[in-house]
Amino acid sequence: MEEEKPRYFIDERWYTEHNKSFRAMAITRMCLACRRKLGTEVQERVPTVDARGRVVFEMRSVPFASNPLSVIRSDCSKQRDYITPETPLAEAIFRVFLANGNQPTDIDGIREQLSAYISLASRPHGYAPELIRAILENDHLYGFRRFELVTA
Repeated sequence: MEEEKPRYFIDERWYTEHNKSFRAMAITRMCLACRRKLGTEVQERVPTVDARGRVVFEMRSVPFASNPLSVIRSDCSKQRDYITPETPLAEAIFRVFLANGNQPTDIDGIREQLSAYISLASRPHGYAPELIRAILENDHLYGFRRFELVTA
């Protein structure tokens, strides 16, 4: 039986434990156009249960970027300068997690997502798996953690 590769994510609890704001970190990675919309209200479809017990959607006004991951995933991460060859690798990894909605991802998946932004040939180290692992395992800035399934 093949051992499952470790997966990583941004642990939002780490931010709370270190008196930091994950939301503030995420918002600063939003593109300029989206940051300009902060403080505005937008209409959003929200699932609710009606009187008959059916799930229906209703429109509600919510603050723009009340969920910054959603904004980054749908808009900011699609911008040409979201991750560039000049982006430091730890920052680029953080942005990859923001762009994928913070889904737990293994190192190969992170490398694949990085290569969608920057050609691996344009990076001298080519995003070596050992380098990415070292960044993820020794992080003290972004809240990277190994994803562990909790079994009851």
